[in-house]
Amino acid sequence: MALTPVTPPAVKPIIAKDQDLGFLPIKAKITPIVMVLLASLLETEPFVGVLSFWPSLGFLTALGWRLLRPELWQAWMGLPLGMANDIINGQPPATSMITWTACFLMMDIVDNRLVWRNYWQDWILATVAVFCSSLLALCMSCGLKGHFAIALVADMPRILVSILLFPVVEFFCSLVDRWRLAL
Repeated sequence: MALTPVTPPAVKPIIAKDQDLGFLPIKAKITPIVMVLLASLLETEPFVGVLSFWPSLGFLTALGWRLLRPELWQAWMGLPLGMANDIINGQPPATSMITWTACFLMMDIVDNRLVWRNYWQDWILATVAVFCSSLLALCMSCGLKGHFAIALVADMPRILVSILLFPVVEFFCSLVDRWRLAL
């Protein structure tokens, strides 16, 4: 007699991956994009310090939305969101465009491989994404010169604050998601 495993109920996506978002109201379509852009605007607040502790809130918000609702954005959505972040924050051109798109592609590959994810896996994925995007941004801005290691050590507090702040950002994304999908 074979035992059948008990599977927990899965979280149902609001749409399938290949469906159109046309049936959603405009509030549901635009809210995540506006939230990412407002989070990118928060990075421009004047903050004086010796080291950079201020995390990339736009990137964390985009990761929060991508991990919360994988069916909401395709992998190419990192390109326009990254371009907007580059323009808003005055970073070197294509820094956020490349890093955000690479992270969204990584999330797409993980979504295709994993059947389901839990909270801890989302946090680990966000940790890998934050570290890889910071490393890639440092490579693009510093090049592979001698001061790359110093820049990486100086950037570690910002990376750690970003990793520890991700659950809070994802919680706010879930609160906004409830409001967004309310009728």
